[in-house]
Amino acid sequence: MALAAALVGAGISAYLLVEYGTGQSGFCATGSGCDEVRASAFAYPFGIPMPLFGLAFYLAAAGIAWRSLEPAHLLGMSPRVALAALALAGLAVSIVLTSIEAFVIHAFCTWCLGQAIASLVLAISSAIGLARQEPSGLVNRDISRHAKRVAVREAARQLDAQKRGLRREAFLVSGFMAILVATLLVGGALGRGAPGPTENAGANTTARLGPASAPRTGTGPVTVVEFADYQCPACQAVAPELQQLVTDGSITLVYRYFPLPQHSLAVLAARAAQAASLQGEFWPMHDLLFSTHAAWENVSSDEARAYFGGLASQAGLNLQRWQADLTSPAVAEAVSSDAAAAKALGLPGTPSIFINGTYYQDGLSLGQLRSAVAAANA
Repeated sequence: MALAAALVGAGISAYLLVEYGTGQSGFCATGSGCDEVRASAFAYPFGIPMPLFGLAFYLAAAGIAWRSLEPAHLLGMSPRVALAALALAGLAVSIVLTSIEAFVIHAFCTWCLGQAIASLVLAISSAIGLARQEPSGLVNRDISRHAKRVAVREAARQLDAQKRGLRREAFLVSGFMAILVATLLVGGALGRGAPGPTENAGANTTARLGPASAPRTGTGPVTVVEFADYQCPACQAVAPELQQLVTDGSITLVYRYFPLPQHSLAVLAARAAQAASLQGEFWPMHDLLFSTHAAWENVSSDEARAYFGGLASQAGLNLQRWQADLTSPAVAEAVSSDAAAAKALGLPGTPSIFINGTYYQDGLSLGQLRSAVAAANA
């Protein structure tokens, strides 16, 4: 059971890691909870996606559980003791993370709860296995040699049967999780699909995607239009990569607002940037909103408004004018108009990027983006 729990936890972690890497939403039985947890500051400790830690933990637990029937020690202790210690530590971390979701983020991720259950089962089963562990030693010297040989053969037979059962368990659970994860990923990709209006690239398409009123920077030959959300971790991650392409002279970058409904401060952040745009300072505000993302993403709307005011002052804006523009109908219309355009295109989430009018669906690393831009300019 410990091995099965570890493999289930590893499968869930692998699925979440793909979601974090792509920035796209997947299946979530708790409404927008999965996206809210992923958008929080706790989702990327030390800049590393949390599912990567989970995957490492569960794979380590699975490896130790696989060796639990072997007599060789790990770090000076039996495999069963090592597994119980690791499982107890994992359960403690799981309790802390679930408490953060409940009392700090106020949202639950379906798959995080699945991992918590896997961690609990792992801890319980490893404790039971430890309690049932029989001391290794010599067969009772008082019995006959024949009886000793029979006892040894029976012990070997039982051990072999246990190993076969463990292999069968690993095979069945691994196969099930592989099918489940693949089904969820393929189903999510098919469900998202590609936006219909961008099937044919061209100057007219690019012009419609990036109207003259949209903020833009750079003078590169390739136009990149990004629909983004300031509360989206993936958007925050790709922002410096796109800026590097602007600095290299490779692209002209156009920004469109696409605040997602599950992000409570996304609309306010977009309006803060648009209000800065009216003073010709969109990009300084844009950069500040992303670079300080962790400081404001989990505060109240009033606290965020005050914090954004501080950013506006830092960007050198006329604060009184910025505050008036922040709540103006014109700013609200600019943000809602972009969001409506994104919905009309059927965009699946953020960041949604178009390169010379063609919807971009590959990775968000600088190398991958640079290759796509070079191909569009060929």
